[in-house]
Amino acid sequence: MKVAVILTCFNRKEKTNRCLENLFDQMLPENTELQVFLCDDASSDGTSEMLEKNFPQVRIVKGDGCQYWNGGMNLAWEKAKESDQFDFFIWLNDDTYLYPSAILTMFEQYYELERPGIIVGACQDPATGEFSFGGTNDDGMVVPNGRPQEVKLINGNIVLVSAEIDQKLNGLSPDFTHYFGDYDYGLRAQAAGFPCYSTEKYIATCEINSIPYWGDSKLSFSKRWFLFHSVKGMAAKEYFHFLRIHEGIFVSLKKIISAYLRVLFPDLFLTIKRIF
Repeated sequence: MKVAVILTCFNRKEKTNRCLENLFDQMLPENTELQVFLCDDASSDGTSEMLEKNFPQVRIVKGDGCQYWNGGMNLAWEKAKESDQFDFFIWLNDDTYLYPSAILTMFEQYYELERPGIIVGACQDPATGEFSFGGTNDDGMVVPNGRPQEVKLINGNIVLVSAEIDQKLNGLSPDFTHYFGDYDYGLRAQAAGFPCYSTEKYIATCEINSIPYWGDSKLSFSKRWFLFHSVKGMAAKEYFHFLRIHEGIFVSLKKIISAYLRVLFPDLFLTIKRIF
């Protein structure tokens, strides 16, 4: 069984190194061959040198510094599909540190499914042990409970996708730059008849990356406006595109108006929310 592991990285050499160390220390299903494809998006912190020295077996794809998560993952994924025929693909974020049996757990769960589906790994914060990334539903995060749980949205930290599924979906959508590509992929998979499931237990750690909130009234209007439209903030244009595709016009309009009220008048927005 051939498995391609897909990553992208930018200027966090130590995290990338630790992530790959954990990856290459994995327990695997019998007769499994891993090949790693990593997009180094023009890192300037010595990532390339570290990869050449410590992980010469990793296939490096060079980015131009403007790929972000979605673009970098697609570059690495395209390289993988050009190079060989793989049975499965695993997405892995370089700040996600796998437990030794993580990949084995995902495959065991995959083979128990009644029909092909996507497996998203549940991750926990290393300090608190609480849920950090994985699958979510309309009522919030899906915390592991000892059995597989179907989820609506998937985070791209650690995800198992079969070649059969990706033949239908053909990679992450180029309409997204950094966020929303993983959500979009999972929703497209479900629309094509492939459910998404969270792992029955935590299989990795990943810290939550805190960024300033674009609806915070303590920030200046110009800062809120910048964060609202920034690729690594709210990415408003891509968010609205995501809503239009997956939520329909009426729900999209409601959420768009709500978002603009929040960024323009954050205190008033909170007051209205409390009243209604």
